[in-house]
Amino acid sequence: MTPDPIKPMQDEPTVQFKLMSDRDVLTIRNEEIDQPLAEISGYDLQINFNMDFIKSVEDIEAVVEGMSELLRKNILAQLLTAKNEQTEGK
Repeated sequence: MTPDPIKPMQDEPTVQFKLMSDRDVLTIRNEEIDQPLAEISGYDLQINFNMDFIKSVEDIEAVVEGMSELLRKNILAQLLTAKNEQTEGK
């Protein structure tokens, strides 16, 4: 499932947030070493599921698998960018 690209809105309203207290943070931690491995954060952070189509454990697993693939691609892209920056800096 690929999300639709976000299109900029004309005359989009401006919203202000408090720097810390309005920021939502989801952290994935390694329990063995008690260290964060990943963090998803933002203002007005929303995770929405299409509950019209999620009716079974199999459907839930399909969503989890899709999210896993989405995150895998993002991690690999960040890793490649970091490796390229390290290589260029030498």
